[in-house]
Amino acid sequence: METEISQSDSIDLSFGMESSASLWNLIFEGFDQEVVLVSKFVGKDPAAVNKLYKFGSIIRKRYKDCKVEVKDRGIVIKKSLPDNDLSVVNQWTELMESMRREMATINPG
Repeated sequence: METEISQSDSIDLSFGMESSASLWNLIFEGFDQEVVLVSKFVGKDPAAVNKLYKFGSIIRKRYKDCKVEVKDRGIVIKKSLPDNDLSVVNQWTELMESMRREMATINPG
């Protein structure tokens, strides 16, 4: 028996962070290092993947301060920050969660 996936559950969102800082930098200079915030959106079904591709193309056209990478099952959005500021990271997280909710309502056609 096949289980239907609700629109809100059709897209997984995960977060990551990349940095060129070494452990040495972090110990002696603190956490104020340049970081790249990484948001990975993965579609659980073909319709969700199409929505992600459509949304990724919209982001790529509208915003030049972030990078969109197309993956097999979704998209990855990367945003560089000059400093690892927790308040900005929290704002990014909230924005990405809001985008995930919006993506679920986009018509892929």
